[in-house]
Amino acid sequence: MAGIGFELKRIYKKRNLRSMLQGIGYSTIVTVGPTVMTILAVILSYRLLGISRESYANRELLSSMILYTFIFPFMITTPINTVWSRYIADKIFTEQFEDILSSYYVGLVCVAVLGALLGVPFLVHSFFVSDISIRFLFTGYCLYMSLLIVFFTMTYLSATKDYKIITLYFFLGLFFGVLTGLFLVLGLNDNLIDGILTGLMVGFFLIAVLQFTYVRRYFRVHSKNYKECIHYLMQYKLLFFSSFFYVLGLYIHNFVFWTTRMSVLVKNTFLSAPAYDMASYLAMMTNISTMVIFIVVVETDFHDRYQLYSEAVLRLTLKEIRKAKDDMFRLLGNQIAYIVEVQAIITCLVFLIVEIFFPVIGFSGEIIQMYPVMAVGYFMIFIMYCNIIYLYYFSDHKGAFFTALFFLLVTFFVSLGARYLPIQFYGIGTFLGALFGWTYSFFRLRYMERNLDFHIYGNGKLLTEHREEMPTPVSYQKE
Repeated sequence: MAGIGFELKRIYKKRNLRSMLQGIGYSTIVTVGPTVMTILAVILSYRLLGISRESYANRELLSSMILYTFIFPFMITTPINTVWSRYIADKIFTEQFEDILSSYYVGLVCVAVLGALLGVPFLVHSFFVSDISIRFLFTGYCLYMSLLIVFFTMTYLSATKDYKIITLYFFLGLFFGVLTGLFLVLGLNDNLIDGILTGLMVGFFLIAVLQFTYVRRYFRVHSKNYKECIHYLMQYKLLFFSSFFYVLGLYIHNFVFWTTRMSVLVKNTFLSAPAYDMASYLAMMTNISTMVIFIVVVETDFHDRYQLYSEAVLRLTLKEIRKAKDDMFRLLGNQIAYIVEVQAIITCLVFLIVEIFFPVIGFSGEIIQMYPVMAVGYFMIFIMYCNIIYLYYFSDHKGAFFTALFFLLVTFFVSLGARYLPIQFYGIGTFLGALFGWTYSFFRLRYMERNLDFHIYGNGKLLTEHREEMPTPVSYQKE
């Protein structure tokens, strides 16, 4: 996401109210725009086609299919995207652009194979244990595979720094997706849930095609160097697992409550806990602005300080290197405090709106009861994730790995115990898991502050290492 910094700096350079609002709007579109547009497209399809006319069983079937087809592609692609982002950044830095398209093809194969290994057995199982139509299952599988491609390709579109094209592709795809659903249901009198799901599938398939075409057109030179990015996956395995543990921790508490009294099994296939899932969804959206704030403060100021420190060894004295480091960490501390303060205000305002108005529009008592603790939990999760990104900046993959691991384990085990607590405390696992992860990451950042010079400049190797057996000594014989 570093490329957004140039645009944000240009916008904020004017330093007036209009530029501030423009900068906030731009960073919002880049970070959460596709997510918001997807949510609006689903809601619009539901409203225009009158989903309330469908039976409860059909509504739950459609909601469960959409839930599964979004969650699992996100979980599959996020760890791969983290490593591939590092690979792309290194190739851009060394100006070896011809290797980027090769890595894209390898990545597509990886996510497609992993997706098939999970998706095909589930598809076959669903066919034999339920009475869900073949068309509905196949359409859901196509949506699932399209989302795998879309989520993975987003990494390459970010590398092009053409963030407007990302928003445009999502808008076009979702617009035609909604139109397709309307045409199928209203024009061809198609089944409502089949029509909506088909519309979403067409929309995201179109987005995937547009993204694929753009990447092919942008990175035209192709070196056919397919093996190197796989080596990156092995070399940066801590980066892979830190991302995997974090994204698994985001949903592990949901999976725990899918096995409780709140769970609903739809058609012997889809397991979920609608009330708990909705509470966690509201809590996530309450705090999603954290990422917008983080992108603004990091890309407009911190990135420059970090770059200045990284290059200091080439042209500055030891005293100046240490001053650059102190300035960078002073800014980092100020930014963390600023993010916490601003997001706390936003969270409180959104919390009051949800508590006052959402019961009026039909949200059940259970959702509202679980929401407060869950909102605080997701507040801590996003603040913790900001620390993980800072650790990535310092190439502290071990620190990021243990932060995500502690977050995952504490969230999982506390959520297991929370099943026996009053309903108001069901979300306590998210809060304690994120609090534990944030605490570790905070002290890890303090450790990096004390040892960053050696970590950045002292971990390189002047000589290439070789591993081989010790040669057999030859005894000296006197002639």
